[in-house]
Amino acid sequence: MNQIQTMRVFVCVAEQQSFRRAAHHLGVSNALVTRSIAMLEGHLNTRLIHRTTRNLSLTEAGVRYLDGCRALLEEFDHLESSVAHAVREPAGTLRVVASGLLSPLALTPLVSSFRRRYPELRVQLTVAEGPLDVLDSGYDVGIVTGNRFDGNPTLVGHALSPNPFVAVAAPAYLERRGEPRLPDDLPGHDWVTLAPHQHAPAWQLVGHDGVAHSVTVRPTCTVNQLALVHAAAVAGAGIAVLPEPCVASALASGALVRLMAGYRIDDPDTQLSLVYPNRQYVPARTRSFVEHALDHFSAQPARERTDYGFLRPSRGPDRSDIVTGLQ
Repeated sequence: MNQIQTMRVFVCVAEQQSFRRAAHHLGVSNALVTRSIAMLEGHLNTRLIHRTTRNLSLTEAGVRYLDGCRALLEEFDHLESSVAHAVREPAGTLRVVASGLLSPLALTPLVSSFRRRYPELRVQLTVAEGPLDVLDSGYDVGIVTGNRFDGNPTLVGHALSPNPFVAVAAPAYLERRGEPRLPDDLPGHDWVTLAPHQHAPAWQLVGHDGVAHSVTVRPTCTVNQLALVHAAAVAGAGIAVLPEPCVASALASGALVRLMAGYRIDDPDTQLSLVYPNRQYVPARTRSFVEHALDHFSAQPARERTDYGFLRPSRGPDRSDIVTGLQ
């Protein structure tokens, strides 16, 4: 027995004061209405309606049940309406998780412009320094590096844009140790990097001639946050590799100097991707953010990749990503 539907039949009979009129109003047969009321009374083990050949009235139990049914059905309809509205219209809190390899300076404009576009939405942004499963952790959207989502049926992925990384160092460090000009110069320098579980020890640079150079670095200082890498580089601790937006201000002020400008990275791990759970009914807040993010990144001016000193760890066994279990 469909309890909700049977309640609706009972309420309609009570309001129409007639089985026949209730059947006409609901677009069903008289027999179905009669059977529904009989099943409901059997389920409750009490009579709800007094029936004669000429009129119909509710019993005392029927009056109480009618009041309860109306209140319950109103709440039920409100719940269904609110859930359906959430699928159609952006509402509630959007939970976004982003790779720790992304700069807050790159994420802040995206989130700010999204909030201006959808002021009724709340955004909860988490930057993850280690492995994190988008699905099991309950996030609506993940902004990840690499293409780990490929072939995973539980996630939908959209490529955003290359994630440009640059090699930088403080002027004081370069005065002390000299500026590297070629890939072979790099191993002998001091390096500030993320913790070992966050990157592989080999860096791959590609020159203008298309030749790739794999460089193994031995960091003299490791930290677990990009902000600390940035601070250590500015303090002169060594060469660092950071997202270009993260160092733009320091480069403009002269606090950092870009290195190896004639080389770029040619690695799929520089690809930014947007991933979200593959569901039949994607919430409107998720759809809206995905569309906004795609517009946001596509609207950014194109850059020549050779304008930067790209340096990024090559793929290795200890690489971690924001999404686990997607190999």
